[in-house]
Amino acid sequence: MSTRPHSQSGSALIFVTIVGLVMSVAFALFMTSTVLVEQRAVEAELARSRAYWAQMGNFHYAMSRISYSRLCNGCLLGNIKDTDLASILQAYFNELSNNQTWSYADESPNYRITTSDTATADDTPGRQNFSGYLMATSAYTTSALVGSSSGKLPLMELRLCVGLSGTGAKCGNIGNNNGGSATAYFSVNRLTNLPAP
Repeated sequence: MSTRPHSQSGSALIFVTIVGLVMSVAFALFMTSTVLVEQRAVEAELARSRAYWAQMGNFHYAMSRISYSRLCNGCLLGNIKDTDLASILQAYFNELSNNQTWSYADESPNYRITTSDTATADDTPGRQNFSGYLMATSAYTTSALVGSSSGKLPLMELRLCVGLSGTGAKCGNIGNNNGGSATAYFSVNRLTNLPAP
């Protein structure tokens, strides 16, 4: 009997083992990179969601303050300029100064999102000084940990009409004098997710 077939079968076994090992390593590397990409995408989406709801919380707080205190600053009955109403709305946002930085118990202490909001009279061309149209724009800063994992977070812009006569009242034309009243009633004209900076 010849010894030649035995040495050939051993060579084939080594070849199959090496091919199997290479394929297993390639598959493991593929799965690891896929999982890493998926993990980063989930972390980025989570950061975007957290930033969105933090900013929405600020807007909801300001709207609840309008309902409660009627943008009352000395409680003038009418003819309050939009710029004056905007400064009162800004004061409501400023009340949140101790609640602007968000950290999360399930994240590193270095994971922080800080939000801020700026209230102004609506910048739509043709706005009359007593239209009741205001706007608020959000901004954020993040810790390096959030910035490296999330990319660009959403910015929000709220446009609303204040000083309405009741819950069913509608905003007048932005070019009209709507009375400049301080009331508990308002209407949200538009909530926009702005393009990332």
